[in-house]
Amino acid sequence: MYANNPPTPGLRLALGTDAAKAVQGQRPDHPKALDALYFMYAFTCLVERAWRFGLPLVLVDIPGGFQTVALVGFIAPLAVTLLGPATGQLLDHSPRQLALNTCAFVQGGCIIVSGLVMWRAVQLGQTFHLQHSPMFLVLLVFTMLERLTSFASDVAIERDWLTRLVGRGNETALAEANASLRRMDQVAELLGTLAFGWCITHHGSLVVLPVLTLTALLALPFEVWCIQRVVNCAADALTTDRAEAIARQASQNHSNVLPQGSNLLNDMLRALGKSAQKTMASWQLYFQQPVLPASLAFIMLHFNAVLSPGCLMTAFLSSRGLSGTAAAVFRAACAVMGFVGTWVGQALIGSIGLLRTGVCALLLQAGSLALAAVIYRSHLAQAHIHQAGATAASALGRAVAGVPVYTWLFCGMIVLSRVAFWVYDMVDCQIFQSAVDPAVVSSVSSAEVSLCSLSELIMLGIAAMASDPSSFGLLVGLSSGTVIAAAVVYTAWVHAQSGPAVESLQRPRTPARELA
Repeated sequence: MYANNPPTPGLRLALGTDAAKAVQGQRPDHPKALDALYFMYAFTCLVERAWRFGLPLVLVDIPGGFQTVALVGFIAPLAVTLLGPATGQLLDHSPRQLALNTCAFVQGGCIIVSGLVMWRAVQLGQTFHLQHSPMFLVLLVFTMLERLTSFASDVAIERDWLTRLVGRGNETALAEANASLRRMDQVAELLGTLAFGWCITHHGSLVVLPVLTLTALLALPFEVWCIQRVVNCAADALTTDRAEAIARQASQNHSNVLPQGSNLLNDMLRALGKSAQKTMASWQLYFQQPVLPASLAFIMLHFNAVLSPGCLMTAFLSSRGLSGTAAAVFRAACAVMGFVGTWVGQALIGSIGLLRTGVCALLLQAGSLALAAVIYRSHLAQAHIHQAGATAASALGRAVAGVPVYTWLFCGMIVLSRVAFWVYDMVDCQIFQSAVDPAVVSSVSSAEVSLCSLSELIMLGIAAMASDPSSFGLLVGLSSGTVIAAAVVYTAWVHAQSGPAVESLQRPRTPARELA
């Protein structure tokens, strides 16, 4: 297929060679459109990840910045939790190109406006209190919109567009495409954070923020061009199945025309009622899915707010006397293992099948985090975390490279679990792509993502209430326990399956000679 138009060298590693695909026996249905989608996704992720990293980094230098970061960090996922299902319903009943273009424009506009607000706040200096200004409300609203449109864009690309371009039954190609998206995401996060961090260190916020907003502005035409390129290369795949849903939605809207005597309050109440109806419809569709246990297991993994590379783990490592460099090495190791997990998942799905790969991933993650919890309980919980520096480190026993051995082991188990987490992330995504009706995949997926956001909020609330350092063991137990429960739920579901809806997911890919 690439005889006349070879793939871009930068994407060759992600896509694989034609010879390799011939051996595997499966290729994407629309490879040229898939290339354009990869370009669009990679560039969007680069701008978005740089912004997500830079937002709290700039806010902490503004008076009241820590509280502002906490509020923004809470409000953004709350918006996804509350409005995500209705957004998914809207995606399922909108033209694909119009929906993705709208997400790109709204997300880019939100980054631009928020960047200008931040630039103005930094320009006003230390005497300016952002939370006492109307600009703070503007920042909150546009941050919520940015997160919501980012969520909608990810759901549309990963659960809908990718499936249409690769082929719903094309298991090997789907696994490769899912792995490619995750590699691009992680590479973009690494490059975006490094670039923003270096620029803000050497040039300051007043220079970096306008550059980032200008980059977001210039990215919009490129993203729209890539979307148009995808549609031109695969028009039938993206439009034929959506016409009926759009017609049905238009008929419903026509039957619900407001009477001429309606006022603003009634209009607002009717709009809220429609949004609530769409949300309830998404929840009903989600809980009716035959693959619900696989999704619930994925949601349970998001209750792990401690045994993962987050702010709580960074605070714990600092309390154990580790330097900032050691904490950075830990997070970098987790990122590398996540990158490795995409190749591991792709290989396992092709060799033992989709569902069995999920079992292996969850058992590995549950086992490694259970060992981490045992190490913490046996050797780390007894250390006095109010001690600082070398005193705290010496309380943990013999050290290697200045880091206590048991802390190395504790962190090593968490790093190992990241491979399994990303493997199961691929499995959950491909289960949805293969088993959920394409007509409602956005609605169902948005309900799942909103529950993931809710689980993170719940764990952050528990962590806030158990803020005493001595309660860290409770958080470790909750995190490892939910992962173990997820492994039990999923494994029991896989062993209980016998219906045709999931039997095809248990088989490994068809060898090339059988396809021939």
